[in-house]
Amino acid sequence: MENTIIQRPNGDAVVEAVKEIMSAACGIETEQCECLPEDICKEGAAIAVISVMGSGIEWSIYQGFPRTTAMALCQAFAGFEIPFESEDMGDAIGEVANILAGGIKNILDKRGVHVEISLPSVMRVDGLHILKQHGSRYSKACFTSSIGQFWVGVVSGKTMEIVA
Repeated sequence: MENTIIQRPNGDAVVEAVKEIMSAACGIETEQCECLPEDICKEGAAIAVISVMGSGIEWSIYQGFPRTTAMALCQAFAGFEIPFESEDMGDAIGEVANILAGGIKNILDKRGVHVEISLPSVMRVDGLHILKQHGSRYSKACFTSSIGQFWVGVVSGKTMEIVA
């Protein structure tokens, strides 16, 4: 089942970290919004996936940036234009994902929930439909900002609980 709000124990740490990290690392203020339309990736998107695991948490965090948002994000983050098709785009989006995961880890650590994070995987896609393992759960939060719209989602393992 997909939700527009991260609805799981400590899931609010994901939304909190997005707002903090986008502001601190990129100077971008974000607001949560309604879920984005299915065709938002028709011109391509950059997707980063990173794992957060420990203390009862088994998450794969994925971030999705439609082409124009990805380009604007990288310019804000790096301070110069990065072509969408370049390897530098992957490096920049991967670093943003790594910083976000670090923000999530920091918030959870303050709550006494100790986790480790993986290295990010980044891919460029033409269109996107999330397929999940039978029995796993996922939810996502969508955001709007001055650079465009994007989303962050959480896929949890089959044994993890979701708060409805």
